[in-house]
Amino acid sequence: MKTNKHQTLRLLHKNHGLQAREVARHFEYSRATARSYLSHLARQGLLQRWSSGYVLTEKGQERLAHYEVMGCDHPDCPRCHGKAGYLTCHRCRYRLPRHTARLRPARNFLVLWWPGGVRCPKCLSQILTEQQARLMGVKEEQP
Repeated sequence: MKTNKHQTLRLLHKNHGLQAREVARHFEYSRATARSYLSHLARQGLLQRWSSGYVLTEKGQERLAHYEVMGCDHPDCPRCHGKAGYLTCHRCRYRLPRHTARLRPARNFLVLWWPGGVRCPKCLSQILTEQQARLMGVKEEQP
């Protein structure tokens, strides 16, 4: 199975100074495969080798920020929505077509405050934050 670059960059961002054995353990690969993949990402300029392992470069951080907003091109990535034509709810896995998604404003109820963004019509969990929705060009809900 192909390693998802987005998931690898997120893992490196969360754990500063990641080594091949930790990547191998996380993705259930051999250490040789993990070393090869980390070297491949380093050749692309996304990672840099340090004494504590591999860390993200500035280009790697920019790529991760791009993935967080626009999504990556890996169809099974649970964090990405951008290139598939639909948004996937993280909780119930409902697929909302992008052209029907609407940005809702923040709402303040008596006991509950809901931040603005795109919500799943099935379970009402937040799919995109307001900032992510604006960057993706989601239309605002009409009152």
